[in-house]
Amino acid sequence: MSLTPASTELLAAMPRILPDLALEFRTASGECTRFGEAAPGATSLRRDLPMGELVASFGENGAAVLPLIEALLASVADREHLESDMESMSISSLRLLEQVSMLGETLPKLSAGVDEIEIAAMGVQACLRAAGARRAVFYGFVASKGTCEVVVTATHDSVPQAERDDPALALDAVVSAEEGFLAEVLAVTEGVVIRSVPGGKRLGEPGRPEHLAQRQVLGVPVTYGSGDRLVVLGALILTDKFDRGYGENPLLGNEEGQVAESFAAMLGSVLGARKTAELGKELSMAQAIQRQILPARPAMVSGFDIAADYQACGAVGGDYFDYVQMADGRTMVVVADVSGHNLASGMMMVSARATLRTLASVRSCPVQVFDDLAATMFEDLTRTERFLTAAAVTLQDDEGSFEYVSAGHNDLMVYRAETDRVERIESESTILGFLAKPDYESRRIELGPQDCVLLFTDGITEAMDNDGDMFGEERLAALLAQLAPGRTARGVVDGIVHELANFRGGQEGADDVTAVVIRRAGMRKQP
Repeated sequence: MSLTPASTELLAAMPRILPDLALEFRTASGECTRFGEAAPGATSLRRDLPMGELVASFGENGAAVLPLIEALLASVADREHLESDMESMSISSLRLLEQVSMLGETLPKLSAGVDEIEIAAMGVQACLRAAGARRAVFYGFVASKGTCEVVVTATHDSVPQAERDDPALALDAVVSAEEGFLAEVLAVTEGVVIRSVPGGKRLGEPGRPEHLAQRQVLGVPVTYGSGDRLVVLGALILTDKFDRGYGENPLLGNEEGQVAESFAAMLGSVLGARKTAELGKELSMAQAIQRQILPARPAMVSGFDIAADYQACGAVGGDYFDYVQMADGRTMVVVADVSGHNLASGMMMVSARATLRTLASVRSCPVQVFDDLAATMFEDLTRTERFLTAAAVTLQDDEGSFEYVSAGHNDLMVYRAETDRVERIESESTILGFLAKPDYESRRIELGPQDCVLLFTDGITEAMDNDGDMFGEERLAALLAQLAPGRTARGVVDGIVHELANFRGGQEGADDVTAVVIRRAGMRKQP
C-alpha cells in the first residue's frame, strides 16, 4: 500500500520549504519512504494512517512552526483516511453489485431448470462466484436414512488441478447427517455456521465437506416452508475464500454468510416448489389408485347383510378393507391398518391388498393366507420401519358361523341379538412385520339371527373430542348395542360415522377411520 499522489507531493514539498523538517512514511510491513534528512537530536511527531504511520522530525528551527507541522500531519492523515474509506466503499459497492446481479440472473434460470441436479448446479456455481469461495457443495438430506448425499459440487478456477485430483480430498457420495459439520448446519433454524481450521490441520474425517477447508468452512441449511411445515432439503457448504484483487478481507464472514443464505433460500424455494408439485402429482395418482382398490359395492354373501365405510385423515390413508374370494368359494372380509397415514403407508397398503388377494385365490385356509402374507411382506415392512395389523372374517353362504383370524388387530365386536349385549373377542396375535413366521390361529364363531359383527380400525377408538378424551372401545361397544337392533348393516355403519363426527366436535381426525358391519339375516326366535 502507498500514499495517494496528492499526499506524496505535499510531503515531498515540505522539506524544501522547511529545511529543518524531515518526513517518513512507514508501512505496517516495515517499508519506509523518506522526504528530507532529519537533523541530529531532532524532535518527532507521529500520526497514524490507514496503511501505516507518518513521522515528522524537526530541529530547533522547526519548533518555531510546530502548529504548521501539526496541521500538515493532520491534513495528510485526514486525506488518507478519506481515501481509504472511499476505496472500501467502492470495493463493497462492487461486490454488492456483483451479488445483486448474480441473484437477479440466477433465480429465473433456477426456475427453468429441468431437474434437481441442474437447478442445484446453477445455484451452487452462482453462489461460489458471489461469495468468492474456493469450493461449494450442495448436499441433499435424506431424513429417512439420516444421511446427506452429494448432489453437485463446484470449484473455483484458482484451485490447482493437483488439489482437485488429490484422492485424500475426494468427497464421499453419502455421509451421515447426524455427526460432524453437516449435523451442526442442519440443526440451525436461521443464520449460518462458520468453523475455522486449526493451523496445519484439517477439520473432520476425509470424505466430509469440512475436510476440504484450509482456513474456514461455512454452511447453511436449505429449507422449504416455515414453522411446523418447515422441511429441510439439504445443506449448502462453502470452503475458504480466494483473493479477487479488491483488497478485501481474506476470510469468510458475515457478508459471505448473507450471500450463502440468499442462495440457499433461493434453492430451497425452487426445489421445494418442485418437490411439492411432484408430490401433488404422486398423491393424486395414489388417491386414484386407492379409490380404485376399495370395493365399489358390498360383497354379496347369501344369508348376510354387509356394509362398510372408509375415511382417510390425509390425502392418502393407511387403512384398507376388502372382500376377497378364496379358492374354496368362501368370502373373506378383511380390515387392515398400516402404521402411518401418508403416501408411503398408502402404497404399502396397496401392496398388501395385491399380495393378500393373490394368496387367497390359491388358498382355502385363512390362517395360511395370513401366514404367507406375513412371510411375503416381512422384509418390506421391516426395511421401511412399518407394521400392519389385519383381521379377517371368512363367510360361507347361509352358514350360521364364520372363521376369524387376526394379526394383532383391534378386538372384534359381536352384537348378540338374543341377549342384547356386545361380546368382545380379543386379539392377542402377532402384528404383521414383527415376525417372518408368526403361526396364526383361527377361531370358529357362531352367529345367531340378527347378530352383528363389527370390524374397525383404531381411528375410531382413538378419536378425541375437544377436551382430549378418546372415543374408546367401551363407548363404541355401547354404541353398537344401541344401533344394532332393527337396523341394516348400512344403518349401523352410518350411525357409527355420524356419532364419531359429533364426538369430535368438528375437528379433523388424526387417523384413518374404517368400519365394516356384517349382520346375519333371519328372524330371532321370540321368547
